[in-house]
Amino acid sequence: MGLLDKVKETAQKGADLAKDGVKAGQDKLDEQKLKKKVSDLKEELGGVVYAQRSGATTAGLDPEVEIARIVAELNAAVAELPDEDTSVASDESGESAGP
Repeated sequence: MGLLDKVKETAQKGADLAKDGVKAGQDKLDEQKLKKKVSDLKEELGGVVYAQRSGATTAGLDPEVEIARIVAELNAAVAELPDEDTSVASDESGESAGP
């Protein structure tokens, strides 16, 4: 194997590592976006429940329908998270946020 072949092989390994790094970075970014979506949905859910409990619901808006919609979106987003991140679906007491 000549010197040029070794240089080509090393360059290819470097390119493969760079591609892997970009993929890992994109995966991490996607995971962070999902975590943000889960957080936003939880905040929205809290607002709807608070409005329902305090009697300040918007006219024409059924809180039960909104709660069901938000919970369905939350479940879908949590299902997309990697297994090690299921703690996002738990509340502070350690209980599962699911049904």
